[in-house]
Amino acid sequence: MKKDLKAALLTAVVYPGAGHFSLKKHLIGSIFAGVFSILLILTLRDIFVIAQCTANELVSGKIPMTIVGILKAAQQPSDECAKLAQYKYVPLMVIVWALSIVDAYRLGRKAHIK
Repeated sequence: MKKDLKAALLTAVVYPGAGHFSLKKHLIGSIFAGVFSILLILTLRDIFVIAQCTANELVSGKIPMTIVGILKAAQQPSDECAKLAQYKYVPLMVIVWALSIVDAYRLGRKAHIK
């Protein structure tokens, strides 16, 4: 498999920056992986805030303590809980991932030409 395609696929399927590591471009791979990881942690924090708010509503009695009530709350959090997390980092995650794929392909193509 060509280096450019391998690097792009590794980045697309495994994790942003993975293709850069296969090309021995550790610094740029670390930057892509680091930025993406920070955005992922921030997104997971938003998800945890919603889960904590929903759990508080369950304990306070706003949500019935039945399987149906809990499932409904998990699928569709209350407006109060949904306002706590905006998922504002997801578009940035997609952009970082796409840039990482394109850059890994570009660097792989450059290495293939040499």
